Amino acid sequence: MTLRLQSSWLLEAVSEVAPVGSVFFPLIHRYSALNWLSRREFSLSVNAVIASQAMLLRAWLDGKNGAFSDKNLQKFNQQIRNPLDLSMNPFRAWKDRWFDRQQLDYLFYWREAAFEIEEESQREIFWSAVYQIMSCWLGNRVSEIQTVCQPDELMGLMLNRHGEFIRGREAKTEITNCNFDELAAKKACLTVFPLIFSDEENAETTLQVLFDAWHKGCDDLEQSRRELRVQLRKYQISFERPNDYYIFTKLSANSQITALVWSGVDLPPTLYEQELVRPLQKAFETRYSNSRLLMKAVDRSSDSYDYLLLFY
Repeated sequence: MTLRLQSSWLLEAVSEVAPVGSVFFPLIHRYSALNWLSRREFSLSVNAVIASQAMLLRAWLDGKNGAFSDKNLQKFNQQIRNPLDLSMNPFRAWKDRWFDRQQLDYLFYWREAAFEIEEESQREIFWSAVYQIMSCWLGNRVSEIQTVCQPDELMGLMLNRHGEFIRGREAKTEITNCNFDELAAKKACLTVFPLIFSDEENAETTLQVLFDAWHKGCDDLEQSRRELRVQLRKYQISFERPNDYYIFTKLSANSQITALVWSGVDLPPTLYEQELVRPLQKAFETRYSNSRLLMKAVDRSSDSYDYLLLFY
C-alpha cells in the first residue's frame, strides 16, 4: 500500500498539542511527500538509508544549491541521433522488461555524461531528474500509454520542474544518509515515522530499486533490493511475527511529540488497533503519558483509510 502522507492533517493534529518548531523524519518513503512540509518555517531533518535516496533528497529539498544551470542544460541535455552500442550498455538486461531500446540509450548516456559535470550539486540535480523520468516511463509502460515527449525533451521538462519545485525554498533542511544503527535521535518538537509493512512490494518500491541500481551503474536489481530490505529490516512492521519497536522508541527519545503515519487497505481499522496501535502504546508508555489515534476514510468499501497515531 502506497503511503499518502497528508502533511497539513499531520500538522493540524500536532498543533493541537504543541507548536511545531522542528520536525525529524528518520526515514521518508519519497521526497515529494515533503514538498509542503519543507516550505514551512520550522527546521526539517530527514534521513535516507540508501545513498541514491539521500541524493534525491539533497537535490529536491535543499534549495540553497539553486536550479540546474542553463549552461549545463545546453551542454549535457543532448539528443541522441543514432543508437548507441547496446553491448556497452550496463543496463541492457532491462531491455523490453522495463525500458525500450531508446530509453536504455538515454539512461546510459545520462549517467555517463553527468560525470563530466564539475559541480557535484549540479550533477545530482541532473541525475535526480532521471528518477522522475524513470517514474514517467514505468507508469506509461504499466498503463500502456505511449510516451509522447522525446527523452531529451522530457529531461528539459523535469529540470524545469525542479527549478520551480525549489523556488522560494528557504527553510532549514538537514539531510543525512545513515543506517538505523548509526542514526541518533534528534532533538525535535516532532518526530515522524512513516510506517512500512513487510508485505509491501509496489510500483514505488520497484522504482526505488531500479533507480538505485542505475545510480550504481549496474543492472542487478536483486542486489539493490537486498540492500534496501536489509536496511529496513529493523523498521518494517509485520503482522506475521512479533515486532520489536526499539528503533521507534530510540529515535524519538529526544522528541516532544512522536507521530506514526500509515495508509491501509483491505484490513479493518479494528485490526490495526489490535495488532499495531496497542503494542505501540505499550512500547511508548514509559516515554509518553498520552496517545491519540486519528483516521481519515479514503474508500470505506475497501477499508481504505489513512492513519495517524500521536504520542505526547
